[in-house]
Amino acid sequence: MVNEEAPQGRSPLLVLGKIRSILESFAPETPELTLPQIRQRTGLPASTCQRLVQNLLHEGFLDRSGDGYRIGLSLVRMAAAGVHGFDPLRQVQPFLDELRDGTGETACLYVRDGLRQSVVELAETRHAVKRTVALGMTAPLHADSAGKVFLAYDDTAWHEAREAGLPPVTGQTAKGQTVAGQTGTNAAELDRQREAVRRQGYAESFEELDPGCGSVSAPVFGVHGELVAVLGVVAPVQRLSPADVPELAARVVAAAADASRAIGGSAAAREEAGTSAEAAGVDACRVAQPADAEACVAQQPAISGELCATGTAPSGATWGPVSHALFRAGRLHRVLAGNLLRRAGLYPGQEILLMLLWDEDDRPQADLIRALALDASTVTKMLQRLQQAGFVTRTPSPTDRRASIVSLTEAGRALQGQVAELWGELEQGSVRLLTAEETSTATRLLGRIEQGLSQATGSPAGPAGGSSGGAASAG
Repeated sequence: MVNEEAPQGRSPLLVLGKIRSILESFAPETPELTLPQIRQRTGLPASTCQRLVQNLLHEGFLDRSGDGYRIGLSLVRMAAAGVHGFDPLRQVQPFLDELRDGTGETACLYVRDGLRQSVVELAETRHAVKRTVALGMTAPLHADSAGKVFLAYDDTAWHEAREAGLPPVTGQTAKGQTVAGQTGTNAAELDRQREAVRRQGYAESFEELDPGCGSVSAPVFGVHGELVAVLGVVAPVQRLSPADVPELAARVVAAAADASRAIGGSAAAREEAGTSAEAAGVDACRVAQPADAEACVAQQPAISGELCATGTAPSGATWGPVSHALFRAGRLHRVLAGNLLRRAGLYPGQEILLMLLWDEDDRPQADLIRALALDASTVTKMLQRLQQAGFVTRTPSPTDRRASIVSLTEAGRALQGQVAELWGELEQGSVRLLTAEETSTATRLLGRIEQGLSQATGSPAGPAGGSSGGAASAG
């Protein structure tokens, strides 16, 4: 698994992140790229990209044929040692742990066994009330969210299930009583669900397999874009309702995307397969040409052409078009922030906390909690991860032994320049389609929206902010 964090007490090298972005721009579907194509895929400045490509060429990490570049044979030989004896699914456990800690619910990894799905890895919730899950548990493919992901992305599984038939599923209550589940077996309904999963990039399920249980799952892809596993969260419906799906799905999709990368999954291959884990929920209408947008409006007459041009929206989006736009933009902003911050060994939200310390070091933990406007447990988890990465320390306050003082390490101070550069890239990606005047207007209007939300919620509109709500993450 690629180690995303720097060794204890050290700052990650920015140049390594740039080299990695160059190497990751190649894929089985695009094994040869020109220099302009590499620049476009990495977003690196022309001079930087050219210099690094030449260095990689000199070291044998890249080979050149005419104007095209390929992964060098010397790098292939080095990679062979890592592939020998490599079990990709074992690399997913850290992402299950992260997802469990971030959501508080049981996170599972599933593989397909014929017409059934099986739990092969899990990170169990610490809640006393939970949906019991054990390694080796199986269920029919059409019975819950994980199975629906298999049916959506594995054509073989889909055709086999259709040929074998889709019988109703029965489950058991907590008292052991056998009951009929709510799993749909109508072929037309399953066709509709399959298309919805492929559009969204995830599946959701409520009380289909077991009464009182809900789940959200997303695909994990291999190097050629093939579905290798499904990653999901399972919880009682008291803590997981349809209203919780958008936020939870964003976390599940992000974890599945991280897992795909960890086992060598190719972003280009995922998109070729009909989905992009990093833009789950954004379907073909999002990238449609104007003519396609008109067709989309015809399919959903209640949705405005402008809204449809940015993605097929549920009819309920017209109840709050601004809220829907904020949700979609915020989700993609967080995806971009996560991809960029990963170069520094950070998760979205952690950089906001570090910014506060760069402004004023050696601060009481309670001050940081107030500045971030988050609950204490979330900030504590964030600080624990930053401390494990060697970026901060926590020591007892000399005046109040019950309080902790948070301080930057040398590695934490050294991150400031790198985060500034990464946030510059985040800003550029966010406003790339806006003029300077539109950027100023958007900033002013978002400030007004924040003030309004502050009044509606009674929460202060603080300066800490976050990368699309990233500060609210326990990352």
